[in-house]
Amino acid sequence: MRHPFLAALMLAAVPLVYAQTTYTDPDGGRYTLQVPPGWRVEAQSGGVSFLKGPAYASVMKVSGRGAPKGLVEAIGQKFPSQWPRFAGTTSGDSLFGGKPGAYAWFTGVNPRGTEAVLKIVATVDGETGYVLMISAPRSDFATYKGDLEQIEASFRVTGGRR
Repeated sequence: MRHPFLAALMLAAVPLVYAQTTYTDPDGGRYTLQVPPGWRVEAQSGGVSFLKGPAYASVMKVSGRGAPKGLVEAIGQKFPSQWPRFAGTTSGDSLFGGKPGAYAWFTGVNPRGTEAVLKIVATVDGETGYVLMISAPRSDFATYKGDLEQIEASFRVTGGRR
């Protein structure tokens, strides 16, 4: 290449293209998370989804007090009408967003007709509950597992505007 400085500059920019992006809740900055490279962000009614191929991670904010376990159960009850053969596999307590939380794993046939896995994780901060739902086809779950775990692990409640 005739311009070695230009070539070096272009190579230095490559990691920026593939770097993670920090997503901040646009509704007052109440939470942040890291979006892995290649995932697209899509605003949803009441939240946001992060999509890559057939996998997704969706965050919802809900109002009201309560225990994280109750929030996971309430959200989980909405799926059987849309997911044939929907069944819970494991559940328990966890840390989510740096706060006490709960989780549950499910399997079933998603609305696209694909055998899939679904994890619902929740925490409560004051009068706001945060729910993360991650899902991918069962056959491809290993492909997306690392990114989905990264999204979950990076979620932080920041307190932002109430």
